[in-house]
Amino acid sequence: MRRLMACGFMGAYLLMLVFGLFSHAMGYKSTDHVGMYFLVWDMYCGWGGYEIRHHVIAEGESGQCYELTAPWGEFVPFGSADRHNYDASTSFTSVLAEHVLNHTDHEPIVEITLIEEAWSKKYNLPAAIYESRYEEPLEKRSYFRPRVVLSSEGEVRERGLDWTSWLGHQALADNPRLQRDIANRPFMMPEDYSTPEKVSRVNYSTTVDAPE
Repeated sequence: MRRLMACGFMGAYLLMLVFGLFSHAMGYKSTDHVGMYFLVWDMYCGWGGYEIRHHVIAEGESGQCYELTAPWGEFVPFGSADRHNYDASTSFTSVLAEHVLNHTDHEPIVEITLIEEAWSKKYNLPAAIYESRYEEPLEKRSYFRPRVVLSSEGEVRERGLDWTSWLGHQALADNPRLQRDIANRPFMMPEDYSTPEKVSRVNYSTTVDAPE
């Protein structure tokens, strides 16, 4: 009996590992539930050089825009970032927006946009440390870009790359040698970031100043 239980436990454990590997490789339900964190491989996610904040903006029928912050106070689990900033993949933007809209009085909403704010983490340093390392004055500079556009019902109309991925895309677009290297070669997209119907604000063809 003990041997059967041990074999069953090992078999179930191996099946969970295989499912986690499949989910991570194929992007299948990898973010559908918090329990998937224990199955999907995410040990060495790395750290970026930019601080990221999300601003969820709702546009009313009158043209007035409202930032969808919780009127009862934001939940700050760690550090200084509100809870909605931990949704790096923007998988739950519609849920967060709907939660605030359902518990507040407002005019009819026509569109919801998630604006991503990014700035170099060097601006998070204390003034004394910053001044000892950099010659330029400590003047924080943020970059704002639309990341996700939703309908009033929460349906995704447009979805764009995150800041660091967009910088990589721009580096490729500005490098003729890399463009020649990938021309007519097969490649695999790890994630579909846009909808085929409307991508004008997703690819972000407008240029910006070089980041700090």
